[in-house]
Amino acid sequence: MKETILPLWKDSAIESNLTICAHPEKDSRRPAVLVVPGGGYGGVCRSTEGDPIAECFSKLGFRTFILHYRVSPHRFPEPQQDILRAIRLIRYHAEEWNVIPEQVAVCGFSAGGHLCASAGIIPDDVEVVPEDAADAMPSRPDAMILCYPVITSGKYAHSGSFKNLLGKEYSKRKREFSLETRVTKESAPAFIWHTVEDQAVPVENSLLLAEAMRKNGVVHELHIFPHGPHGMQLGYGRADISQWPGQAAAFLYGTLGFHRADPPEYRRTVVLTFDDACKSHLETVAPLLKKYGFNATFFVCLFTDEWRKKNEKYLLSGPELKQLSDMGFEIGNHTWNHPDLKKLSDDEISKEIESLNDFLKQNGIPEPVSFAYPGGPYAENAVPVLKKYGLITARTTENGPWNLKKQDLMRVPCTPLQKDNKLAFYHAVSSGKKGEVPVILFHGVPDIVHDWVNTSPECFAAFMKYLYDNDYRVISMKQYLQENGLC
Repeated sequence: MKETILPLWKDSAIESNLTICAHPEKDSRRPAVLVVPGGGYGGVCRSTEGDPIAECFSKLGFRTFILHYRVSPHRFPEPQQDILRAIRLIRYHAEEWNVIPEQVAVCGFSAGGHLCASAGIIPDDVEVVPEDAADAMPSRPDAMILCYPVITSGKYAHSGSFKNLLGKEYSKRKREFSLETRVTKESAPAFIWHTVEDQAVPVENSLLLAEAMRKNGVVHELHIFPHGPHGMQLGYGRADISQWPGQAAAFLYGTLGFHRADPPEYRRTVVLTFDDACKSHLETVAPLLKKYGFNATFFVCLFTDEWRKKNEKYLLSGPELKQLSDMGFEIGNHTWNHPDLKKLSDDEISKEIESLNDFLKQNGIPEPVSFAYPGGPYAENAVPVLKKYGLITARTTENGPWNLKKQDLMRVPCTPLQKDNKLAFYHAVSSGKKGEVPVILFHGVPDIVHDWVNTSPECFAAFMKYLYDNDYRVISMKQYLQENGLC
């Protein structure tokens, strides 16, 4: 479908319109992002906060639209009528435009952010005057992406935006449009970002909105970047700010469950690893992995005798580890006592490896080919000993995806997860390029004795569902070695 500009209203004197961005006629249905440029309610900055944004979100898997709305001398409710009408049109034409009507997000900048937030927070303040069948559709968006948004009319207001929106009624009605005061539990979920150095629209606008959403239990994600003036758009020249579109997409796909319609260029692969032989690996993790047909590597250590006796009820026994192995999961070596290998002699390292291997052998578990450095740091001195015991690969906690053909097999990077860090998970699983595989490290689900690396069962279940829904291959380290002829 070629780019089409559709008037919002039958009255030809109203210049408001909706751009339907180009997409293949036979393409699959996708979630929609309606891009709403800023301009202080005095203009519409389409060239900077419209077309480039729509192109970016199109590449991220969304059907994109751009709104041209009425601005000063037009006043409330006319801009709000325009955005709500645009949302209804997108839903009404969902089949024709290949849109998932229950997954329509708005993405606004500065005053465009205020307009998007108006749609997501106070849509019922705008009376619907029916023009056609489209006006029977719901008008509240399913999500908001708010970029350095105008929100408050109080101490930190961008007063020019409110004066343009309200005209002569500015003093009388400005409090009514201070949207942080209007949030309810029914408000749309939001991804919000701002910069501390923004002098035009102070960062407090986003902070106040996020706080109101937190108090009302509205799902939201807030990113505050330390540097950058107002109007950073796609974050050109800033390695940190330029990440926001991908982070917003992860919020929609992951946190809110928007459907990723595009099959990837190649089937994405994730290697799952679990450390420390937690009881929850068998009770919580394994059943969920089997449900989805996933594989994983479980790295075993037994810790010191004193510590093990104290915490034995939270650790897997030999027979329980055998159950994991019999289910098809790889059991890897994580040493016996979990020491810092860099401080040990070759003989001491050998004893750590042998003790764990003997324990596994006694329980009918195959000798490991994968190793994980205790504590995570690479121990170069241990490499010759590890190879002597037939260990082919060793995982560190050095962050990044695994490129098997370019990186040292005895220095495999990974992404350690803890405390339900959703952003780290979604960033990790989307970070691998062709030829690279993200390696994810979990501990217990939950981890009773190592609370600082705990993952809640609810969060873990959401992660696994995301991988399944988005057609990831989830495998063990040994399986990846086997596929590449190394094992």
